[in-house]
Amino acid sequence: MVKKEKSSFLKLSDALNKIAPDGELIETSPLAKIDEWIPTGSYILNAALSGSLFGGLPNRRSLVLASPPECGKTYIALSICRKAQQMGYDIIYFDSEGAIDKEFVVRLGIDVSRMRLQPVNTIEEFNYIVAQMTKSIEEMKTNKEEVPKVMVVLDSLGNLSSEKEVTDSVEGSDKRDMTKQQQIRRLFRVNGLQFAKLGIPFIVCAHTYEKIGSYFPGQEVSGGGGIKYHASIIFELSKKKLEDEEAEKRLKAKNVDSVKVGITVVVKPTKQRFARPIKVELHIPLYKKPNPYVGLEKFVSWDSCGIMRGKALTEKQWEKLEEADRKLCNKFDGKNGEVLYALPKDTARTLVCRHEGGEVPLVELFTEKVFTESVLRELDEKTIKPLFQLPDIQSLEDLKEIEEQMVGDSDGEFFEDKELDEENRQEPN
Repeated sequence: MVKKEKSSFLKLSDALNKIAPDGELIETSPLAKIDEWIPTGSYILNAALSGSLFGGLPNRRSLVLASPPECGKTYIALSICRKAQQMGYDIIYFDSEGAIDKEFVVRLGIDVSRMRLQPVNTIEEFNYIVAQMTKSIEEMKTNKEEVPKVMVVLDSLGNLSSEKEVTDSVEGSDKRDMTKQQQIRRLFRVNGLQFAKLGIPFIVCAHTYEKIGSYFPGQEVSGGGGIKYHASIIFELSKKKLEDEEAEKRLKAKNVDSVKVGITVVVKPTKQRFARPIKVELHIPLYKKPNPYVGLEKFVSWDSCGIMRGKALTEKQWEKLEEADRKLCNKFDGKNGEVLYALPKDTARTLVCRHEGGEVPLVELFTEKVFTESVLRELDEKTIKPLFQLPDIQSLEDLKEIEEQMVGDSDGEFFEDKELDEENRQEPN
């Protein structure tokens, strides 16, 4: 019986292939398959995007980076471009702000010979160029030519005008533009499917603005429903100041007031289809590539990867400790095969690293010496994946909140809402 149903469905699928050859079984459809994950240059941002330190941005999908000014949208987009180039991608960077300069891009390690900077003024212009680009790629595929791997970046959506807005400005009309939101929706509707079919990752930088007249204050992503409904992932960024003591001393010696050398960016996922929406922090130094390990310090522990802030004690030193302190220690093998004990201490200027067999200066935290490949793999398996990855489809984790409400009902009633409870107790007429 089951075989018969499957056979009839395959017949129907074959018939549909003659009418609409683009469609195919989801098992083999490239639209439904993520071929590769593009790293971001930051391990913790990889985790926020994909649920793993070794993941990143999924190809065939779109990422929106939204924030007020100077929160690192362009920096993060360019950092992803650099890593994408290492995977064979060429970059088409649509610039509506005129804010990209060669020196800055080179400082971030990008190969400028494989990045096309495309000025764009209007949404319609962007749509037209992209439509012609995807048409050319389709023709290459049809002619069995070599098809380039391409990543598209739009920086930024909020700065694009509509054709009507441009015309009204020329004519001196101050009428409100009612077409822009429709054009933005069209941008995602028309191009989103084509990008997915051709394996093109799409990054959009967008502005945010204060909600006006809302009961709950906060930031709103510009772009309306088009960007909210069609983007695969939306990250909202906010910033803190990043202080650098050494830079501060140098600048003060020169009687320079400003000491801002970078920012700490808080990344808040507001739409996410590939990982749990967990806030993370990363540092942007403004003038060079990001340190890939920053942000991981909040997740390391002795149990997760054999790293802790503290002191490495010999057996004799351990024996002199109070009983309570002894219990806090973790036994491990030293460099020379001797037995050592890792004692946690929040004020220590050293780290105890199991893989190093001893202590490492705290200043070396964000280095390959501490975060070796094996350490990253262990941290990923023991902490990052369990925390960031979506729960198994058999999991009942999504019902925990409802369960807690039911268990926490002081009256022992099944219904949390008393009015609803009364309505359900009433006999039908």
